[in-house]
Amino acid sequence: MINAISQFNTLQPEEQDSTTRVALLVEYCGKDFHGSQFQPNVPTVQAELQLALSKLGLTASAVSFAGRTDTGVNAYGQVAHFDLPEGALRNIPNLAAALNVRLPNTVSIRDFQLNAQPNFHSRREAQCKWYRYRIYNNRQRSALMGNDSAHYPQLLDVERMNQAAQYLLGSHFFTSFKDSSSPETNDLCTIWHIQAQQEGEFINFDVAANRFLYKMVRNIAGQLLLIGNPENSLSPESILQVLAGRDRTKAASPARPEGLSLMAIVYPSPFNYFESDSRVRQLTQLLKSTQMESPHNENLFRKAS
Repeated sequence: MINAISQFNTLQPEEQDSTTRVALLVEYCGKDFHGSQFQPNVPTVQAELQLALSKLGLTASAVSFAGRTDTGVNAYGQVAHFDLPEGALRNIPNLAAALNVRLPNTVSIRDFQLNAQPNFHSRREAQCKWYRYRIYNNRQRSALMGNDSAHYPQLLDVERMNQAAQYLLGSHFFTSFKDSSSPETNDLCTIWHIQAQQEGEFINFDVAANRFLYKMVRNIAGQLLLIGNPENSLSPESILQVLAGRDRTKAASPARPEGLSLMAIVYPSPFNYFESDSRVRQLTQLLKSTQMESPHNENLFRKAS
């Protein structure tokens, strides 16, 4: 196991004056990782990326992600950036292909952008992120559906879940849905779209917002699961009291991590390097249709996969 970033070929301060910035569109299955961000002595997505870069003989800066994902959480559209010395990729015409043969099957580079703007930052420049919490809602577990969905055997009332979700549209202080360990002091987030809908034996809970607090989506999903359980007497309106209370102890426990996926991230021009990606196009369409004011589009995410 890798116990320090310094074990990789990393750029030294004196080498950082003449560099080129690279952006990556990354997909990964979170079940084998202790999250996206490097941690010593445990497998992480960042460690695999840094190792693959080192295997290519590249001396790169530390890889930075648009958003940190936890143990077990997946990503279809994570964005990352790092710096390389100028000319380092002269003999590597296709960086994605070169990295993918050196990455495990659970991580894939879906696209890349060489010579990104030097001031591009995958996290700070993000305009909107879309997360999906996917539920396999069947009495019996599936042998095949476990990588990007969480199994909940209790049949759920999706209409009640969606009614409750609509109360979270707009700008609110999401303190009740922030993990109690988070040091974040600004709990104001703007949700432009939120929806729970049935898709066969699955329930997709989609949420798009300008920013997310630590474990915010899983905590909201946990509350919706309570409301959607017919054995509970919680009304859809009860989520308003939880939201207004700004008290994490009054909200439900977080939903399990394996159901959560980071689907897509939208960036403004000139940082919209991955605008041709199908999920990025869906999210861009959503933002245009709502004009970031009236977030509601019933069928926009139905065909996402």
